[in-house]
Amino acid sequence: MRLTVAAFVVLTLELAGSAVVETQSPDVNEIRQRAAAYTRRFITQFSNVVTEEEYDQRFTISSRRRRLKSDFLLVAYPGKKDLVMVFRDVREVDGKPVRNTQDRIVQMFVQPFDSAVRRARDIHREGLRFNVDNGRMMDPLTAIGYLQLEYQAGFRFSLGGVASDIGSDVREIDQVPTAARGRTASQARVWVSESTGEVFKTELRSGFGARAQVTTTTFGPDPVLKIRVPVEMRDEVPRGGDDFIGIARYSNVRRFEVTTESVVAVPDSSNPR
Repeated sequence: MRLTVAAFVVLTLELAGSAVVETQSPDVNEIRQRAAAYTRRFITQFSNVVTEEEYDQRFTISSRRRRLKSDFLLVAYPGKKDLVMVFRDVREVDGKPVRNTQDRIVQMFVQPFDSAVRRARDIHREGLRFNVDNGRMMDPLTAIGYLQLEYQAGFRFSLGGVASDIGSDVREIDQVPTAARGRTASQARVWVSESTGEVFKTELRSGFGARAQVTTTTFGPDPVLKIRVPVEMRDEVPRGGDDFIGIARYSNVRRFEVTTESVVAVPDSSNPR
């Protein structure tokens, strides 16, 4: 009788173990489809939203340091909702305001579309000159952009472990470029909800080993937009001992809208020509 009971217990444990393995091994294609759907919603909700970016750039040994304050946007222009681009307008450098930045965003949006695109690129490039020497400015949304359906074909997806420290059903997913060449190809790692596809964290890695350049972005819930928005980006670049570290924090998220009105003169019917 004892042997029978023991065999029953062993069988029960084996069945329970199988159930656990099945629960913890969801289909990677299902998760990435949910992540793609969430990313589309994220882009729709976060487009034309302004967030304040405070970017602290420094090195681990030398005294070089720079503090930047900018308006950061994911811009979708009127009439061109399928075209979005990252836009950073640096407004303050080391506590000193940058000249001629007042209402630049408003003026950009009221221009014709083609002129607005060129102006946005010009302002973005202009901001790059405020970088600390030998530093760099990164985009917190690059890795989440790779989750868009049209980009997923360029990556091979594999499941990692459950990140219970981030969320109860948050799964780590690795994205390795399918056409990677050499040692400089970037790969992404994302932490997404298995059930909803929400993105909690992203990591973009270029290079390998101790020389790898790593940019990590964490996302937190926004009660108004109903999505998880960037909260912090950490960028680490090895520089032969004097490593570069860039930390950007995001706050004061608000919708940016520009409306234009046209006034049409109506002829006076009582005074015909």
